[in-house]
Amino acid sequence: MKFFGKVKDAVVGALRQGWTPRVVAWSVAWAATIGVFPIYGVTTITLGAVGYVWKLNHPILQIVNYAISPVKVLLIFPYIRLGELLFQVENPFNLSLTEFTIRFKDAPVATLGEYAMTFVHAIAGWAITVPVWLVCTYIVTRLILKTGESAQLAIQEARS
Repeated sequence: MKFFGKVKDAVVGALRQGWTPRVVAWSVAWAATIGVFPIYGVTTITLGAVGYVWKLNHPILQIVNYAISPVKVLLIFPYIRLGELLFQVENPFNLSLTEFTIRFKDAPVATLGEYAMTFVHAIAGWAITVPVWLVCTYIVTRLILKTGESAQLAIQEARS
Protein backbone atom coordinates (compact mmCIF):
# COMPACT_ATOMS: atom_id res chain seq x y z
CA MET A 1 0.00 0.00 0.00
CA LYS A 2 2.95 2.33 0.62
CA PHE A 3 3.79 2.17 -3.07
CA PHE A 4 0.31 3.34 -4.09
CA GLY A 5 0.93 6.36 -1.89
CA LYS A 6 3.85 7.14 -4.19
CA VAL A 7 1.52 6.93 -7.20
CA LYS A 8 -0.89 9.29 -5.47
CA ASP A 9 1.98 11.64 -4.55
CA ALA A 10 3.18 11.67 -8.18
CA VAL A 11 -0.32 12.47 -9.46
CA VAL A 12 -0.91 15.20 -6.87
CA GLY A 13 2.56 16.60 -7.50
CA ALA A 14 1.96 16.73 -11.24
CA LEU A 15 -1.34 18.53 -10.73
CA ARG A 16 0.33 21.04 -8.39
CA GLN A 17 3.03 21.66 -10.99
CA GLY A 18 0.36 22.67 -13.48
CA TRP A 19 -0.20 19.43 -15.41
CA THR A 20 -3.85 19.30 -16.43
CA PRO A 21 -6.14 16.51 -15.16
CA ARG A 22 -6.55 15.44 -18.78
CA VAL A 23 -2.81 14.95 -19.30
CA VAL A 24 -2.43 13.24 -15.93
CA ALA A 25 -5.29 10.86 -16.77
CA TRP A 26 -3.76 10.06 -20.17
CA SER A 27 -0.40 9.47 -18.49
CA VAL A 28 -1.99 6.96 -16.11
CA ALA A 29 -3.99 5.33 -18.92
CA TRP A 30 -1.01 4.88 -21.24
CA ALA A 31 1.17 3.60 -18.40
CA ALA A 32 -1.45 1.06 -17.30
CA THR A 33 -2.04 -0.08 -20.88
CA ILE A 34 1.58 -0.43 -21.93
CA GLY A 35 2.56 -1.59 -18.46
CA VAL A 36 0.66 -4.86 -18.95
CA PHE A 37 2.42 -5.63 -22.23
CA PRO A 38 3.21 -9.35 -21.82
CA ILE A 39 6.91 -9.21 -22.75
CA TYR A 40 9.36 -8.01 -20.13
CA GLY A 41 12.01 -5.43 -20.90
CA VAL A 42 10.24 -3.13 -23.35
CA THR A 43 7.70 -1.11 -21.36
CA THR A 44 10.08 1.49 -19.90
CA ILE A 45 11.50 2.49 -23.27
CA THR A 46 8.10 2.31 -24.96
CA LEU A 47 6.57 4.56 -22.32
CA GLY A 48 9.46 6.99 -22.71
CA ALA A 49 8.70 7.25 -26.43
CA VAL A 50 4.92 7.54 -25.90
CA GLY A 51 5.46 10.18 -23.23
CA TYR A 52 7.72 12.17 -25.52
CA VAL A 53 5.35 11.99 -28.50
CA TRP A 54 2.15 12.76 -26.56
CA LYS A 55 3.84 15.15 -24.06
CA LEU A 56 2.81 13.10 -21.03
CA ASN A 57 4.16 13.14 -17.49
CA HIS A 58 7.17 10.79 -17.38
CA PRO A 59 7.30 10.24 -13.60
CA ILE A 60 3.65 9.16 -13.62
CA LEU A 61 4.26 6.91 -16.63
CA GLN A 62 7.11 5.09 -14.91
CA ILE A 63 5.57 4.89 -11.43
CA VAL A 64 2.29 3.48 -12.77
CA ASN A 65 4.26 1.12 -15.03
CA TYR A 66 6.06 -0.23 -11.98
CA ALA A 67 2.85 -0.39 -9.90
CA ILE A 68 1.00 -2.36 -12.56
CA SER A 69 3.67 -5.06 -12.93
CA PRO A 70 1.87 -7.58 -10.66
CA VAL A 71 -1.16 -7.27 -12.94
CA LYS A 72 1.13 -7.94 -15.92
CA VAL A 73 2.16 -11.26 -14.38
CA LEU A 74 -1.49 -12.22 -13.86
CA LEU A 75 -2.38 -11.37 -17.47
CA ILE A 76 0.42 -13.18 -19.31
CA PHE A 77 -1.43 -16.48 -19.61
CA PRO A 78 -4.82 -14.95 -20.45
CA TYR A 79 -3.10 -12.95 -23.21
CA ILE A 80 -1.43 -16.12 -24.51
CA ARG A 81 -4.78 -17.95 -24.50
CA LEU A 82 -6.55 -15.08 -26.25
CA GLY A 83 -3.83 -14.99 -28.91
CA GLU A 84 -4.05 -18.77 -29.32
CA LEU A 85 -7.79 -18.40 -29.79
CA LEU A 86 -7.27 -15.69 -32.42
CA PHE A 87 -4.73 -17.83 -34.29
CA GLN A 88 -6.74 -21.04 -33.76
CA VAL A 89 -3.73 -22.86 -32.29
CA GLU A 90 -4.00 -26.65 -32.12
CA ASN A 91 -1.19 -27.21 -29.56
CA PRO A 92 -1.44 -24.52 -26.87
CA PHE A 93 1.44 -23.39 -24.70
CA ASN A 94 1.57 -25.76 -21.73
CA LEU A 95 4.47 -24.72 -19.50
CA SER A 96 4.18 -22.95 -16.18
CA LEU A 97 5.91 -19.60 -15.88
CA THR A 98 8.45 -21.24 -13.57
CA GLU A 99 9.24 -24.01 -16.06
CA PHE A 100 9.55 -21.51 -18.88
CA THR A 101 11.89 -19.33 -16.79
CA ILE A 102 14.13 -22.32 -15.99
CA ARG A 103 14.33 -23.29 -19.65
CA PHE A 104 15.03 -19.71 -20.64
CA LYS A 105 17.88 -19.40 -18.11
CA ASP A 106 19.41 -22.68 -19.31
CA ALA A 107 19.17 -21.96 -23.05
CA PRO A 108 17.80 -18.49 -23.85
CA VAL A 109 18.23 -18.50 -27.62
CA ALA A 110 16.82 -22.02 -28.06
CA THR A 111 13.87 -21.25 -25.77
CA LEU A 112 13.08 -18.02 -27.59
CA GLY A 113 13.17 -19.86 -30.92
CA GLU A 114 10.99 -22.69 -29.66
CA TYR A 115 8.36 -20.37 -28.17
CA ALA A 116 8.51 -17.42 -30.57
CA MET A 117 4.92 -17.94 -31.67
CA THR A 118 3.79 -17.99 -28.05
CA PHE A 119 5.20 -14.47 -27.74
CA VAL A 120 3.30 -13.51 -30.89
CA HIS A 121 0.09 -14.96 -29.40
CA ALA A 122 0.59 -13.05 -26.14
CA ILE A 123 1.24 -9.79 -27.99
CA ALA A 124 -1.82 -10.32 -30.20
CA GLY A 125 -3.95 -11.01 -27.12
CA TRP A 126 -2.66 -7.83 -25.49
CA ALA A 127 -3.20 -5.79 -28.68
CA ILE A 128 -6.87 -6.77 -28.78
CA THR A 129 -7.34 -5.38 -25.26
CA VAL A 130 -5.47 -2.09 -25.77
CA PRO A 131 -8.49 0.07 -26.68
CA VAL A 132 -10.45 -1.20 -23.68
CA TRP A 133 -7.53 -0.78 -21.24
CA LEU A 134 -6.72 2.69 -22.53
CA VAL A 135 -10.24 4.13 -22.59
CA CYS A 136 -11.43 2.53 -19.35
CA THR A 137 -8.33 3.55 -17.42
CA TYR A 138 -8.57 7.09 -18.77
CA ILE A 139 -12.26 7.40 -17.81
CA VAL A 140 -11.76 5.95 -14.33
CA THR A 141 -8.75 8.19 -13.69
CA ARG A 142 -10.64 11.28 -14.85
CA LEU A 143 -13.54 10.38 -12.55
CA ILE A 144 -11.16 9.90 -9.61
CA LEU A 145 -9.47 13.22 -10.33
CA LYS A 146 -12.82 14.97 -10.67
CA THR A 147 -14.04 13.46 -7.37
CA GLY A 148 -10.80 14.49 -5.67
CA GLU A 149 -11.13 17.99 -7.08
CA SER A 150 -14.73 18.23 -5.82
CA ALA A 151 -13.69 17.02 -2.37
CA GLN A 152 -10.86 19.58 -2.27
CA LEU A 153 -13.28 22.39 -3.18
CA ALA A 154 -15.73 21.26 -0.46
CA ILE A 155 -12.93 21.27 2.13
CA GLN A 156 -11.87 24.76 1.06
CA GLU A 157 -15.49 26.03 1.27
CA ALA A 158 -15.93 24.46 4.71
CA ARG A 159 -12.81 26.27 5.95
CA SER A 160 -14.09 29.63 4.63
